[in-house]
Amino acid sequence: MTASHLPYTRNGLKFFTKKGGLTSPEVEEICDKAAHKYANRLTKVSTMLNSPPKKVDFMRAYAKHLRDIIKERVNHPIHYDTPLKGFQIIVNAGNGSGGFFTWDVLDQLGADTFGSLHLNPDGMFPNHIPNPEDKTAMALTRAAVLENTADLGIVFDTDVDRSGVVDNNGNPINGDKLIALMSAVVLKEHPGTTIVTDARTSMELTRFITDRGGHHCLYRVGYRNVIDKGVHLNQDGVETHLMMETSGHGALKENYFLDDGAYMVVKIIIEMVRMRLEGSDEGIGSLIKDLEEPLESIELRMNIISEPKYAKARGREVIEAFRSYIEEGQLKGWELDACGDCWVSEGCLVDSNDSPAAIDAHMYRAKVSNEKNEEIGWVHIRQSIHNPNIAINMQSSVPGGCQLMTKVFRDKFLLASGMGKTLDFSQVDKYARLGKMG
Repeated sequence: MTASHLPYTRNGLKFFTKKGGLTSPEVEEICDKAAHKYANRLTKVSTMLNSPPKKVDFMRAYAKHLRDIIKERVNHPIHYDTPLKGFQIIVNAGNGSGGFFTWDVLDQLGADTFGSLHLNPDGMFPNHIPNPEDKTAMALTRAAVLENTADLGIVFDTDVDRSGVVDNNGNPINGDKLIALMSAVVLKEHPGTTIVTDARTSMELTRFITDRGGHHCLYRVGYRNVIDKGVHLNQDGVETHLMMETSGHGALKENYFLDDGAYMVVKIIIEMVRMRLEGSDEGIGSLIKDLEEPLESIELRMNIISEPKYAKARGREVIEAFRSYIEEGQLKGWELDACGDCWVSEGCLVDSNDSPAAIDAHMYRAKVSNEKNEEIGWVHIRQSIHNPNIAINMQSSVPGGCQLMTKVFRDKFLLASGMGKTLDFSQVDKYARLGKMG
């Protein structure tokens, strides 16, 4: 049972076997079977377990595991058992479950954690949503780092499967920046490895990875999709050590492909200490100082107007209509990526094997060019797995590009196709008219 950054009424269940976490379709199948048994509950169902449950103090063992990794890999020449002595690290747990990292890991290793925020669990989240994508969470952490002249700030989500950081200059590192930072660390250890991300990452990130000798595989949005892709690539003989989504979910081959925000932070801390031991006075942010950012980037949402039980099917209709419109040439200059998942010309590996992954939500990415065949940017459209809405991500390398693409999407697709009748696309309409969200 896990906490969640969603409203307090929406905590969740995660299912694991010896092979790792189950995929969304597998969890859906379990829930369907459970619902069917409940609907037919007059039938006797055995509740006896084959073996009695065993109570294990996982957190004590887990915290020790993280401490041992830091000690062993830093291998401090003077104080082996307290390798974080002399570092101030601020943790913002957002009143989730990440406070343990402060007192059971960092404090035990000699770090100064004065100034840490919201360490006590409170499912009502009185201060801000515990989410490394949340602007308030990052802003408060940034302020604490600068006020205390700390070396690093850490932001966890509720159940610590996601994380983000703030460097010693107060620069927030999440999204593409966090993927770039982890890529820089992993490529030092595993030159030439493939890195899997979701298809919302920028072309600038692709260049950052390839400039360091890595390969970038863009894949379906959804952290389980990204992680499972990395598992499959390794099974097919393609060395893949890092899988990360822009949300902050990330997994490493060395950590059994688990989405573990604390483990990601451990890797960053180890690199920070190593840099200090090597004589560098720069913070961890220096590893991504040459990462360029897209000129424009926007995410818009369209709510599906439907009874909840029909929302998923309605969303699928809209997204498949979008695909058809592009394939039929009704959106001039818009081109679907070749495989339906990405359009990177080199280093992109897709589901071409005998057992492609199951689809948990429909999505497509298209590149957009103007009348002169000059690239403007890209559009990614997808169903939300959790809510009855459709997300649209856009990035552009030209001023006003996102607004232009939004106008075309609204006028030439939503209105022309009639699909807008099943959607509340007020956010799309507002951005198309004003070019801003506020």
